[in-house]
Amino acid sequence: MSGELDKISGKVKEVAGDVSSNTKLEAEGLVQQGVGKVKEAASDIESKASDTLEEGKAKGSQLFEEAKEKATALADEAKEKAEGLINDIKSKF
Repeated sequence: MSGELDKISGKVKEVAGDVSSNTKLEAEGLVQQGVGKVKEAASDIESKASDTLEEGKAKGSQLFEEAKEKATALADEAKEKAEGLINDIKSKF
């Protein structure tokens, strides 16, 4: 049962219990309304957590690509320097 449905059902029980002086039914209604509120809060938290996770994945992918590009550029630069040093050494012999 969804949170909203629990809240509505609980309110109906609460009112029915109040009208009929059935304190047990009234209490059940209050508890069911509370359960509905908790379900809605949990659903909101789950949704926000999922959104945050997706944002984190996207940011992580972006950072990975940036790091990969920088690493490739540094590797290319190091290769060029090494080749230059090798050529300098070769020219001395």
